[in-house]
Amino acid sequence: MSDRPRRRPAVRKTALGALLGIAMGLSNVLGYLVVMLLSRPLGPAAFGGYTALSTYGVLLSIPAGVFQVVVARRLSGNDSNHTNNSTHGDTGNPATSAIGPALLIGAGCFVLTAAIAPLLSRLFHLPSAAPVLLGAMLVPMMVTGCFQGMLLGRHRLRALSALYLVTALTRVVAAVVCAARGFGVTQVFAAMLVAGSVSALFGAWLCRADLRSLPMTGHELAGEMLRSNSTLAAYIALTNVDVLFARHFLTPHDSGGYALASTFGRAVCWGTQFVALLVVPRMQRHGATRALLRASAVVFGIGVVGFGIVAISPSGWITVAGGADYREFGGLALLCVLLGIAWAVAQVWLFSEMSTNTGALGALTWGVIVAECLALALWWHDSPEQIAIVCLVGALVIALGGLLRVTLQHRTRIELTEESAVAVADRA
Repeated sequence: MSDRPRRRPAVRKTALGALLGIAMGLSNVLGYLVVMLLSRPLGPAAFGGYTALSTYGVLLSIPAGVFQVVVARRLSGNDSNHTNNSTHGDTGNPATSAIGPALLIGAGCFVLTAAIAPLLSRLFHLPSAAPVLLGAMLVPMMVTGCFQGMLLGRHRLRALSALYLVTALTRVVAAVVCAARGFGVTQVFAAMLVAGSVSALFGAWLCRADLRSLPMTGHELAGEMLRSNSTLAAYIALTNVDVLFARHFLTPHDSGGYALASTFGRAVCWGTQFVALLVVPRMQRHGATRALLRASAVVFGIGVVGFGIVAISPSGWITVAGGADYREFGGLALLCVLLGIAWAVAQVWLFSEMSTNTGALGALTWGVIVAECLALALWWHDSPEQIAIVCLVGALVIALGGLLRVTLQHRTRIELTEESAVAVADRA
């Protein structure tokens, strides 16, 4: 009987973590549904322009993900200080909602995109209004990142799960309306702007108490944003550079096969991202190293399960995904799952680094990206398998580098603790 009260918090955390994982998984599925809904009515040419402009938007929206991590880190560190009365947590950087900087960066991205809208319009063969609407979408995306950070930092995982699902569902509704009405690219971006604004308003309602109590700005937030933006940008580049080289060097048929096969690897990353996010608030507490190692083990385990499922019939799975024309790429899909496992483990280490406001692993990632680009550009680009193997080696370097770094840090903490204990014993 005495053990039950102790077990309940751990069971509750596990259940909430599973809920967040399910919500993020459903959000990813709904994201694929948006693509399916829009690809047919827009047609190949217009959908290609939509995808290209959306990719530009993904690059500019990197700070939204960073706001989530930074706000969560500060809130969890602040709560840890009050709860444990210890030196752990981010005492030098108090909690903040970061809404002010988010609005400023969002507005800056909008102004920049609106200014170069004619260039983007010519580059992507789109109406000039489409880039302007995309730029406007970045404002609610930035503040939504802050709301996600507040919910994560307060450990309100039910509310965070709801926000992820509402964000995905509003986009699906917008896509359904656009498909049903036969809207063009400009109308699609207008609908997505409305969907993003609804999601931001829902996030503001969820975080209404924190919005009243937390300051809108934070001390030394710019430095944190720069370090974390660099780390997150490195991870995004790491998981996308392979497709760019595949499209450039391979035949159209092989590049298409690689693009589809690589989605099997990215599914491992997207499907395990909730584990990486759950690590963020735990990095400000005692036992952070153990939590990080457990998270890596969980991600690796999920990846192994995925590998086993695809290994049952690689050709069958890729045929289901893309049709008979892709059957020959079944083996490549299995190789890409291995690549996805390495990416997913590296993702855990990189998210943990963003949560501790450091940048060593991010710098290593940029170094690996440069090495990958040189290797792919100069030597190994003759087949899809060569490209996947080069990227797999790079991802393994980052994953092993993160493991080594955490192991060394943990050993240093143990040595310092032992030295402190000896010093106390000598004084006694």
